[in-house]
Amino acid sequence: MPSRRVTRRVLLAGLLFGSFAGCSGGAPRADSPRSPEPSAPRPPAPGPSDPGQRPDAATPSDPAPEPQGGAAELVTLHMSGGYAGLDDEIVVRTDGSYTTSGRRGPGRPGSFDGAEVARLRRLLDEAALTRLPARSVDPNLRDNVLYRVTYRDHVVVTDLSEPVPALSDAITLLRTALTEALRR
Repeated sequence: MPSRRVTRRVLLAGLLFGSFAGCSGGAPRADSPRSPEPSAPRPPAPGPSDPGQRPDAATPSDPAPEPQGGAAELVTLHMSGGYAGLDDEIVVRTDGSYTTSGRRGPGRPGSFDGAEVARLRRLLDEAALTRLPARSVDPNLRDNVLYRVTYRDHVVVTDLSEPVPALSDAITLLRTALTEALRR
């Protein structure tokens, strides 16, 4: 029978090792700033889930309802990462209607009024996503939130460490609506 002192040391070492292993986060996720940049940006998948979603994340059994009228997609914002392990998305259509989804499933649908849609378009046009790098992420930051913005078939991933004022304002507008829609 091992002595109590040895048993305590083994348990303590196991607890400490487990604590550090839990902080490291294991292997980098596909959307982690430490992962290699993909060769081409991938468009968002239709519906509320993301194709890069972790297999252990909950997938809603009923997708968010599609808005009436069949308006085309205007912009998509997908937020991932951070301490909370975000995996949230808002898809805004040209008529201002939007659908949202998060790790816990679909959020409430909503809509921006005409002035908000016009402001969103103006901000995204001013941001000139086609001139921005496809990925602008500070590799030295840990547990940062990544924002993947898709507008006019152009995808930009940023952690806002290199702010583009118009893009930052557009993300804030979208993030506010998304957070409110996912609140239950």
